[in-house]
Amino acid sequence: MTDEPDTNEPDGQTETVMAHLMPVSEQIGRNVMAALNDPDSVAVLTTVVPGLGADRVVSVGLTPQQMHDVGILLQEIEGEDEEAAQDEQRCIGFQCQVSKD
Repeated sequence: MTDEPDTNEPDGQTETVMAHLMPVSEQIGRNVMAALNDPDSVAVLTTVVPGLGADRVVSVGLTPQQMHDVGILLQEIEGEDEEAAQDEQRCIGFQCQVSKD
């Protein structure tokens, strides 16, 4: 037998759990810097993931190939946006331009 109490047995007391609160900007900065420490990382993608107990800030480093793929997607989206802006029949949300003809 040991003198240490079994932590799986209730003892009528609970432990205090503490964590340091920090501004989201500081958390994002720490995540970005940690992700950039990876030698394969050339950029970082960061998002807030909603959770049941609390939201989390998640960052992932991007390799040169992944960053290239993101650049291609951004160019495609920009082209679609310019094309949509020229379309006078387009709808934005629930607002649509209706011709009077």
